[in-house]
Amino acid sequence: MMLATLTVLGLISAGAGALLAWTDRRFPRNTDALVAAIDRTLPQTQCAQCGYPGCRPYAEAIAAGAPIDRCPPGGEGTVRALERLLRRAPAATPAPVDAPLAVIDETRCIGCALCLPACPVDAIIGAQTFVHTVLPDTCTGCALCLAPCPVDCIELVPRPRQAAARPVRILARPRNRLPDEPAQPCIRCGLCAPVCPANLLPQELFWHAAAGAIDSACDHGLDRCIECGLCNQVCPSNIDLLAVFTTARQARADAEALAVEAEAARARFERRSERLALQAATRADRRAQRLRDAARPWQTPP
Repeated sequence: MMLATLTVLGLISAGAGALLAWTDRRFPRNTDALVAAIDRTLPQTQCAQCGYPGCRPYAEAIAAGAPIDRCPPGGEGTVRALERLLRRAPAATPAPVDAPLAVIDETRCIGCALCLPACPVDAIIGAQTFVHTVLPDTCTGCALCLAPCPVDCIELVPRPRQAAARPVRILARPRNRLPDEPAQPCIRCGLCAPVCPANLLPQELFWHAAAGAIDSACDHGLDRCIECGLCNQVCPSNIDLLAVFTTARQARADAEALAVEAEAARARFERRSERLALQAATRADRRAQRLRDAARPWQTPP
């Protein structure tokens, strides 16, 4: 009896599957309405950063099963809206897209206004014969404004990153117990460790920071120092530990700023070199095409 029941259920399931397959082929689904709904959800910037030539082609690709998190201008809000529209399971929070930022060198801008219509989000402001500028909060980094610029004064640069949260600093902090007395060598008494509210070892931090080993000092918690100055108050050698820590932190910040500036300069140089090489190749191709179109065999390059 059980075997007959299972056989009947299997036949019913197979028949239902075949019927659904035939219905899908016989009456194809109308995807135009879905594509239109997806297209309305997209921000309509037409920036092509998703890998498709515009929002409508991307909407068609999404309707066919493409990922829905490829739109940097739309961000997380667009992803969530598409999830609700398509009834897809909520995914993890999309990682923020590190899109570059277009910057206009105002010393070279001639005010030609050719970049204004090229921007799909109206992130460039200015007028004819006046210097233009870019609105950072609106720019999507699509690079569509680079090609129309005749003087190559627009560059894509990395967006400034938000500084990481730092410990709270105490503004009215004490200094040395005896500011007029000279400091003595560290005697390794360890009295500074119990009074540190951040549970650091100021003695070890002092050794590394005073020796210029800033990386080692950071490994021992230099960035977690709240600059309260309590270690200064208990140091029997009258060492201004707070000044040493502050100087080391500033040296680390200066080194990081220089590294970021150097990397940005290198990236700008590489991007400019690529653009110039592309422009030269394009001009050479156009010249060769003009010579071929002129029907002058003696000027046609080999």
